[in-house]
Amino acid sequence: MSSETSKEWLRLVKERLEKADQYQQLLQDLSSCKTDVERVSTVDQLEHIHSILTIKASPYMKSDAGSTQAREEGNRLFQKRQYYPALMLYNRSVMLAPAGGDTSMLALALANRSAVLHHMKLYQFSLDDIAAALNYGYPNNIRYKLYEREGKCHCQLGQLSQARVSLNTAIHALQVSQLDKNKMKTLITDFRKQLDKLDDPTLVTNGRKHDIVLRGPLPELSGKGAPGVVTISNAVSVGTSEESGRGLYANADIDVGDVLIVEKPYCSTVLKGRSLHYCHHCSSRVVSPVPCLSCSGVVFCGDMCRKQAWEQYHVHECSILHQVTMANIGLGSLAVKMVLKAGCEYLCTFEQFNCNEDEAHFAERFDGKYNWDDYGSVYRLINHVRDRKIEDVLMYCLEALFLASCIQQTEFFGDEKLDRKRVIIGSHLLRNLMMLPCNAHECSELVYKEGNLPESLSVEVGSAIYPCLSLINHSCDPNVVRHSYKNVCVVRAIRNIPKGSELLDNYGALCALTRTADRRQKLESQYFFTCHCLACTDDYPQYLDLPTDTPVFKCDACNGPVFLPMSQKYTEVPCSCCVHLHDLVPRLGSLAQSDESYRGAMMEVLTSSCKNLTENIAALEGHLQQMDRLLCRPWRDYNDCQEALKQCYALKANCFPASFV
Repeated sequence: MSSETSKEWLRLVKERLEKADQYQQLLQDLSSCKTDVERVSTVDQLEHIHSILTIKASPYMKSDAGSTQAREEGNRLFQKRQYYPALMLYNRSVMLAPAGGDTSMLALALANRSAVLHHMKLYQFSLDDIAAALNYGYPNNIRYKLYEREGKCHCQLGQLSQARVSLNTAIHALQVSQLDKNKMKTLITDFRKQLDKLDDPTLVTNGRKHDIVLRGPLPELSGKGAPGVVTISNAVSVGTSEESGRGLYANADIDVGDVLIVEKPYCSTVLKGRSLHYCHHCSSRVVSPVPCLSCSGVVFCGDMCRKQAWEQYHVHECSILHQVTMANIGLGSLAVKMVLKAGCEYLCTFEQFNCNEDEAHFAERFDGKYNWDDYGSVYRLINHVRDRKIEDVLMYCLEALFLASCIQQTEFFGDEKLDRKRVIIGSHLLRNLMMLPCNAHECSELVYKEGNLPESLSVEVGSAIYPCLSLINHSCDPNVVRHSYKNVCVVRAIRNIPKGSELLDNYGALCALTRTADRRQKLESQYFFTCHCLACTDDYPQYLDLPTDTPVFKCDACNGPVFLPMSQKYTEVPCSCCVHLHDLVPRLGSLAQSDESYRGAMMEVLTSSCKNLTENIAALEGHLQQMDRLLCRPWRDYNDCQEALKQCYALKANCFPASFV
């Protein structure tokens, strides 16, 4: 969706050119362009174009005053025991504090944040901040406070030898504290009492480490990785069809629960408004974030992500991030990250295939490898330029040129041929801006209400581009589901997928929630195709109208419907399509047995804290496998089981307790 800024740029260009009777000629020229370079160059040559493409925005600056104000506000809330709001203000104080030259404000912000983390029983986070505060020059005369807190954190974590070291260091630090003798003597006595308690065999420790983010370990692929594609199972391969183009297909039978894709993104970005809560590089939830050393616009989960982000793109992005963000260009931040990561020299020598004109010919020239870290793999994703209205293409060109001009303010281009580089980089931005709305995927997180999974809410926290994942085509009744582990996407089967069948994802229009006509309209407007999945062609009912009374069995010969007879004689029941006869007695027994296990797992999932998550997932997967073999859809129990299983998978992915906030 275009921003108000983009619409205003288009209005100004149209207004000026219509006065000179040149607007329609511009649209015709754009229509005749065959490459993105030609399109961007055509718009770049318009008179006064760069005076139109402006937006006033200052960098995300560090500020001693801002950091102090946020810290003092945090102190007031901390004194009222409003710990989480205080933590948010301390995080803000850490972001704003200068990290070069005089770092005293940063040290104070980190120290105060360590205090609230200690009170929230997040002891390892508190230890990390104590170490950072000391590193950034926390004042010597009050360091004894940090060493004492450090000792208490180690004690609660059961790290008693480290606790002794910290408390003894606190005693030594008192010598430079400038306290009066009586106060110093009182503190020494107190610290020694704490040391004596460490020798108590009945001492109870109850520490929480970095477990406030509930995400489980990244799952492994079911089977080995496919040749040429290290992120997908060898049960899956890339194929093509006349109707939907490239896609992913099962080259072996796939069961419910199989992990089919584990893919890192080429790039990801955090949504506007969430920059304080999620890592700018890996999109993971952060409780006590690490700040950028140069700007106050983003945070990181640790030093490693901060270092990688700086080396890959943020060294250039840092000074223009506010300008890019304020322009509010859809997926503009992600498009910028993509070109910054690829590098100017690489993009200027990148072989730009004529893929806009002949996607089939373009696909033939592709070597078939999909590497998450290869710009070429995402560049080859379809952008539907020929399906778009020409005024929309013009607006995308304006956005691309604005973003290229932002990048030109940095050292990304170097010193030579700046105008030519602006057009080349602009052409890549143009392609990305048109490609991303059709191919980018969200990074998500489950905000978990313990004991109330149905009301736990999955929220979008960022966007990412995945070369392999983007090949999966759509169905309104999908057979796979996606979940985020930080910004890594994991795809599991939620139906049995027979060999030769296509993997089908959902692009945001599920048949149980949205009417067929509305789904088709949504998909046509964003993805430029009319959906002909089974749920659309058979006009599946929405959730409340799904059948619940009598199951319809699946024919062994043709997969057609086999209805339970009114006579209750279940031994020779014909298929309604091919009249093949079936004995339904064993199937009824198997379904009843599976259903009993499913009901127990479902009740526990819906009402408990999901301590038996692995066992419940196995029961839900087993019941889905059984229903998929025996029954025809649609069927409400099938839908309910799928949704419960998807929520259970979400609990193993990015997950954050609602109670924390």
